Amino acid sequence: MITLVDSNLLTYFVLPFAVFVCWKSSFRAGLIAITVSSIAGLIFGRIQLIGLLWILLCGLTIWSAVNPSLSKWVRWLSMGIFLVIGVAMSNHLLPGFNNLLVIDRLQFSSDSAPFTMYLNFDKTVVGILIYLFILKEKERAYWQRADVAITMKTWTLLVVLMLLIALSIHYARIDPKLPSQTWLWALNNLFFVCVAEESLSRGLIQGRLTKLVSQSSRCKWLPLAISSLLFGLDHYEGGLAYILLATIAGLFYGYTYWKTTKIETSISVHFSFNLTHFLFFSYPSMIAS
Repeated sequence: MITLVDSNLLTYFVLPFAVFVCWKSSFRAGLIAITVSSIAGLIFGRIQLIGLLWILLCGLTIWSAVNPSLSKWVRWLSMGIFLVIGVAMSNHLLPGFNNLLVIDRLQFSSDSAPFTMYLNFDKTVVGILIYLFILKEKERAYWQRADVAITMKTWTLLVVLMLLIALSIHYARIDPKLPSQTWLWALNNLFFVCVAEESLSRGLIQGRLTKLVSQSSRCKWLPLAISSLLFGLDHYEGGLAYILLATIAGLFYGYTYWKTTKIETSISVHFSFNLTHFLFFSYPSMIAS
């Protein structure tokens, strides 16, 4: 007999496995992995029927949006519907998902703000669908030495700049630590947060805008600026300081993607920066005085 704890483990280990399959295997295998993870979520109570319908609608609209046999207007309309549903799911605005609370108002340090963390099925599925239908085909090439160099240099500069800003405005302080929840935080941040956010902000929004302005040399920076600003605004719940920091970070993530055209590089910079913040500085921030 499967207990509640066992069912949660099964559901939320199948989902990152689906991410891995989408990265390393065929399109068909990735589609099967998403289907299996969604069915597991339904069986074990993490998804309701209405949630499964939202996932299906997301899949159908993004498939229509990239299907060259359909008319231009149908593709644009489908992309618009997908964006509305996808953004709503990413912000947990649609019913049908019982995301699992795993950390509840925990303070990692005496002066750090309480931290709450959910394992978000809805947001993660949106990111997987974007990767599978839009990004996978053009990301088959292996990393080149230049990709590694750009990723490392961008991450280093980001850490120095962002943490200097955070320290100067007293948003964070130096606070080395290794909490017992580190493994769970890392699993969630890489597979559930960074994959979803980078697929949407860089892979879809920045990538699509880049195609629209590809003929204008004067506007080449616009997709990076717009996607970074939207990424920052999406972190509105953290307040003005968090929006500003997220926008700056988004510029670095977007620059990495722009230079390498590989979403894995921006995911790597995003996760590495978040991990540095988590392990060596007050997390998620200091308590406001």
